Amino acid sequence: MIALLFLLIFLAMIFAWRDHWRTSYGLFAVTMLLSIYWLKYHATTPLSIVL
Repeated sequence: MIALLFLLIFLAMIFAWRDHWRTSYGLFAVTMLLSIYWLKYHATTPLSIVL
């Protein structure tokens, strides 16, 4: 999942560099939404620690 986030940010930077601003903003927004989802997932899942 983290590799996907880095790939999306990389693509957003490439699109911004080539002056495709709408696509770049869209990819950046999708990446931010996925990042928030991933953070919430990791923050709320219980740890299964067996001693």
